[in-house]
Amino acid sequence: MPTHPNHSFAVIPWSSRVTRNPIAFAILLATAIAGLGACPAYAVQGSVIEGSVGLWAPLLPELTEAGGASDSGDSVGTLLELSGHHRFDGYLTSVEAGVEYGVTNSVEMFGYEFLLRDTWSFKIGELSAGTGFSQMEWDRDWGHRRITNDYTGAKIRGGWETTFGRQPIWIDLTLGIYDFDGSYDDGVNSDTVSEVTTTWGLDVKADCDHFRIPMRFIAGIDYLNDMTTWEAGQIGTDDAVALSGSIEFRLW
Repeated sequence: MPTHPNHSFAVIPWSSRVTRNPIAFAILLATAIAGLGACPAYAVQGSVIEGSVGLWAPLLPELTEAGGASDSGDSVGTLLELSGHHRFDGYLTSVEAGVEYGVTNSVEMFGYEFLLRDTWSFKIGELSAGTGFSQMEWDRDWGHRRITNDYTGAKIRGGWETTFGRQPIWIDLTLGIYDFDGSYDDGVNSDTVSEVTTTWGLDVKADCDHFRIPMRFIAGIDYLNDMTTWEAGQIGTDDAVALSGSIEFRLW
């Protein structure tokens, strides 16, 4: 049973927030093409620990000041992830856990989750569903200004594992329901905002064995319905998108 790394992806219309940054769009496209062109999968059984590294492109809300200064919120950086699972012998249920860290020149993100997931086998492949605890922290710096976004709540994940030709494919869909707390502080002005919010996610994964090294290509996208904004001296929220393209390796 392959592990299901902790990525989140949004099922949303293809908006200008994604397409306005050609570098970010290239990350998603190149990783998807590489994964679909991969070779036969390596078998994963029992307890597994995996790590991944890749490119990360958060497309965050624009920030503006009353004086006219602004920050677009688009940046490109690195995403690191560590995940694992254990499936109990003779049972449908597996325990999954993961931690991720993303960083760019202006954004830093840290998140972790613990899930229970059941898996059922059908002719069309394996279907799975589960839920558990999830927490994320997004910190954003804009000059001397600091914007924080804290998400604490539950994540629901559904997956489909199948094969196209000789190529195994994994598709994971996620829904997050969080208590959201955001803040803005520039040393003079400060404010906070709190509400209940949601996130959506989709990951597409494909196994490969290049140079006798088993690996997995992953293309993903996160959609966050609410993230802290600052516009002309007023705090608020707006949606955000984060694209990712990474390569995962089995560590144990």
